[in-house]
Amino acid sequence: MRLFYFLLPSILFIITATVVQGDNSELNFPNPNQALERYQEAASKWPEVPRTTLQAFVAAEDTLFFERPVQISTITRQIGSWVFQSRARGLHKVAIAFSIGEVLSHDEVLNWYTNQVYLGYGCFGVHTAAMAYFGRPVGSLNLEETAFLAALPKSPGSFHPIRSYDRAVERRNYVLWEMKEAGFISDDEAKTAIQTALIVIEPLELCNEQD
Repeated sequence: MRLFYFLLPSILFIITATVVQGDNSELNFPNPNQALERYQEAASKWPEVPRTTLQAFVAAEDTLFFERPVQISTITRQIGSWVFQSRARGLHKVAIAFSIGEVLSHDEVLNWYTNQVYLGYGCFGVHTAAMAYFGRPVGSLNLEETAFLAALPKSPGSFHPIRSYDRAVERRNYVLWEMKEAGFISDDEAKTAIQTALIVIEPLELCNEQD
């Protein structure tokens, strides 16, 4: 496995070169410089995302995110699909992720993801979602609230905190347990948060209706 990760950059380079030489006329295919420019342009407008929040999304989406090359993460591939509105499939998706991973660190990719991911109620990114669900900035959320936001990308409609309360809590608790297993939080922190009720503001406010 270590040999695979060592050879991965070369493998991805070959894949990217092969894809670029093909017919990409109908694909929005970015090169690394374009990916970097797009990130820098967007990141200049983003408030800081707390470390615990970043870790919660890693626990929910890709627990090995920090242990593997950023190019192979599903998180990176999702960014490529959203940001570049690509209809790419197969090797094209890998090539786009490679372009992003060539110029961005794990933290930068994760920052991009948490600021762009759809979290229900018209909310894209954790900052607007924190206000929509809890009426507070993301930096002031409790652990159990942060874990709930990280639980949403899989299926925001399925984990509605009011209509599907039990499912929402179950998914939140899964994220908390994964955070504990990954070493992001202690066993006591996880148990306390799991035993805490999920309380959101009512009625929930659509992000596109916020001032």
